[in-house]
Amino acid sequence: MSNSWVLRPYPHDKYRIKEFLVGNLVAIGWPHIGNLAGKNREQIKQALQTFYSYSSNQSLGQAVGIINRFVNEMQIEDYVVVPDGPVIFVGYVKSDYQYDNSKDNDTDGYPHQRKVEWLNEKRAIPRSVLTGRVFDSLKGQQTLFASYYQDISDIVKNKKHLFSYQNYLDLKSEYLDRLQSGILSGVNSSRFEESVRTVLNRYFPGLTRLATTSGQQGDTDLKTTLPGNIVVRIQVKHFYPERGGLESWVVDQLANSMDEGDTGIIVTSGSISDDAKKLAEKYYREECKKISFVDGDEFVELVFSNLDSFTQDELNYLGLNKTVAFL
Repeated sequence: MSNSWVLRPYPHDKYRIKEFLVGNLVAIGWPHIGNLAGKNREQIKQALQTFYSYSSNQSLGQAVGIINRFVNEMQIEDYVVVPDGPVIFVGYVKSDYQYDNSKDNDTDGYPHQRKVEWLNEKRAIPRSVLTGRVFDSLKGQQTLFASYYQDISDIVKNKKHLFSYQNYLDLKSEYLDRLQSGILSGVNSSRFEESVRTVLNRYFPGLTRLATTSGQQGDTDLKTTLPGNIVVRIQVKHFYPERGGLESWVVDQLANSMDEGDTGIIVTSGSISDDAKKLAEKYYREECKKISFVDGDEFVELVFSNLDSFTQDELNYLGLNKTVAFL
């Protein structure tokens, strides 16, 4: 029985939609664990643990599940759906799992691949034409998950006229460059916090800005309480690439403002250092303070994934206008 899969174009946390389209492939990350052809779920877990460490069995299980779906559950002729901002690309899976040793490194980071036949001359279709349940499923940030086959099949067979090339690839790249260079209209270090609140309020309703403090003491920039008394605290940092990745002291700053069981998120316009990631894992392991990250690439993806929902005032905060052009 055929299936459909949603796969995000960020293997090893790097934006690869161009490589997907040009190379007629899809891929996932996790370099350094070797060729997984013929390996079952338990063998994949063992391979993963040889190089990667996880703060909990849950996070390990999620990674194993994603890899196993890609290696063993995805089948030839399944649909694969790749979201890219406000549009999606659709293709047929055309090969079994393949391992590309040349991409098994931290620079490339996408050695686990499958060949794909992209439909409609590699043109995209707007998210807005998707059925409600498929549209809603794309709001999550999972790397790979099963979707609604009949809904995708109906789009492919009956809505071909809606597929059109929309060059969001270059637009997103320029947006990130402007953001990180500090030349995105109205979105400088002091305004970046409001931009983040505008975007993340779609996922965490009721976010409010708190008074901030300087230095490394406990601090939260944005906060909300979700149903079930789940407290979400967000720290926002506008960093420029030439200054390197976000440092571990930012993790300390957010963690020191959190209570046990709180959810913490650090958002930056730049990248995340390995030291910061390791410290976040330590806080979760030792103090049950869960801290995740949204880097510049991921923030831009969230902006473009929600373009249809922003008001003009909100677009202004993001440095865009109604025609999705720069102010």
